[in-house]
Amino acid sequence: MWTIFFRRSGFVEGIALEDRKAVTADWYTKICLPKVFSAIEKQREKSGVRGILLHHDNASSHTALRTHLAPCDFWLSPKLKDQLRGRRFFSNEELTGALFLAIEEIPKGEWEMCFDTWLNA
Repeated sequence: MWTIFFRRSGFVEGIALEDRKAVTADWYTKICLPKVFSAIEKQREKSGVRGILLHHDNASSHTALRTHLAPCDFWLSPKLKDQLRGRRFFSNEELTGALFLAIEEIPKGEWEMCFDTWLNA
């Protein structure tokens, strides 16, 4: 399982949840978020883009109306599933490579459109 962070301008960071463990507050705050903040800082240094708004969803959001879903739920996850559907991966490394290649191929305009749709819903 992966936790993927992105912003209007595109991909920020992907963090693997090793060995099919559950996401816990401890993992999220001590392992995941520091990596995300580091990636955001690197992007800021390159592009000058400042600020971030983290949108957190929870299990109930997966069954809520579309306007209450996070962009990962209504946009990124279905897009990646469509691109990877029907392919067989023989290792986690192979799957990871295909996942991040699919993310890299998403045009900047589509990331922007996702956020425009989400914020105007």
